[in-house]
Amino acid sequence: MIVIADARAAELYEAWSRVRADTDPASAEPLIQDCVRRLAADPGGEAAHVWVAGLVEMAGYLAWRPREETRRAAVAALLDAAAALDSGDCGHERHPYEEELGTLDEFEECLPGGAYLLGDTAERPRQEADLCPRNVAGTARVTADVVAPFCAPGIPAVVPEEHTSEVDSLLDFLHDYPSMEPGPTIESNAWGLPDRPSRGALAGFILTQHVSCWYVIYRITERPVFDAMIEGLEQAAALLGDTQSCPHTDGGHPGPEGRSYETDAELAFQLRSPGGRARAREGLGDEGPMEAWVCPRFLRELADEALGELHTAYTSLFGVRDTSGLDALYVRPEGGLDIGKLTQTVADGDGDVAEQNAGLWAARRHADAVDPHERLVLLHLAMWCAASLDLPYGPGREVRELLRSVDQEPLDRECPHGTDGHPDADLRESWNTREFKAHLDHLYAPGEFTAPRGAYPAEVWACPRLLAAWAQGPVIEMDEAYQDMDQEDGDEHSTLL
Repeated sequence: MIVIADARAAELYEAWSRVRADTDPASAEPLIQDCVRRLAADPGGEAAHVWVAGLVEMAGYLAWRPREETRRAAVAALLDAAAALDSGDCGHERHPYEEELGTLDEFEECLPGGAYLLGDTAERPRQEADLCPRNVAGTARVTADVVAPFCAPGIPAVVPEEHTSEVDSLLDFLHDYPSMEPGPTIESNAWGLPDRPSRGALAGFILTQHVSCWYVIYRITERPVFDAMIEGLEQAAALLGDTQSCPHTDGGHPGPEGRSYETDAELAFQLRSPGGRARAREGLGDEGPMEAWVCPRFLRELADEALGELHTAYTSLFGVRDTSGLDALYVRPEGGLDIGKLTQTVADGDGDVAEQNAGLWAARRHADAVDPHERLVLLHLAMWCAASLDLPYGPGREVRELLRSVDQEPLDRECPHGTDGHPDADLRESWNTREFKAHLDHLYAPGEFTAPRGAYPAEVWACPRLLAAWAQGPVIEMDEAYQDMDQEDGDEHSTLL
């Protein structure tokens, strides 16, 4: 609770403290306009700190969606006050507003604090430098910059500690050396958009998702992460307001030239706070108008680009793929497999879509195949892909369904081939792709393909104990990898975990 000695100031503060971002304009606008008129009438006067404190207290509303004329008037009054008060040497090495810049909390949207300008609180008794004209000037400048990012030069380039830590974590991900589990962290960040963010917070959020989306696309296979990013970006885009009227000329928005994911990652958090924006101003120098970084039209372009990339990847990773076109590639005119082309796709792949689709196609053809020998080869090829690839959930769940159908009971009994009579499972590893291809080619068409060194008869490849052992490992790994997505889809089929 704040204790204010002046009764009139206490009454005003009580009214101001009830104004938030979601306050009805009919209630908020008259209070703000009165505060602005009084500050504009005497920007350097003895009572200037009271009116500055009032606008600080109502900054959440001003930073969201005030009437445009109210926003312009408030920013002008705050900047005039800063200019009028910030003159001469006060003798203070540091002011409270400067200390506050490093501790602004993202949860509070980096809004400044100003209640201490009016009185004492139990946690913070009045300090000698609080009412120093330069401290009031700095507070006014910071508040103006929250309402209209980049409008106020002269703010110390102090990035909040929280944001510095977040940048380090984001760069760890983007450098592909994450210091913590990337998926849950990125998902949590994507859900972190406030309902009514300031322009800086909204710009920083969109840029963070934009710079992160390619890492997520190529490194993350967890559907909840994509869900969170897509929903977060769609919500952010909806909050941008009017994106058609843009004051910047063609080429006036930041372009890709001279930018990198490192610079964008830093900017993504610098944009969220006044001190961070001051640091960005130092770093970017004369590279176009700074306010273009928070331009709704520019931010909409970033959001749309990221959403397009995420939606495309989402369909590929988690959707049902169409493999019907592969029949023409992998089935010969007489109806048999073109085993050489099929195994070549897997052997030449690097975990790419073509290799994934080959395993998915094999699993789907297995379901309709009637020839036991063909079914055996298709099962081995599907197991090969499941063991050697990190199959995304879309194709992986269909491949896993085939592997789950392999009877596990033979693992509990001996087979006639003994302990050394089966091929080594390492044949399916990436460093043995050529050798395993040769084995499968010969297994399917021994008259067409020469037997590789150490070839096994077909009965060994069909051994129930071998099939059970080779299917079990990939199923366990996929069950673990797909656990959250299975839970969402109500799949409780796993019997191996």
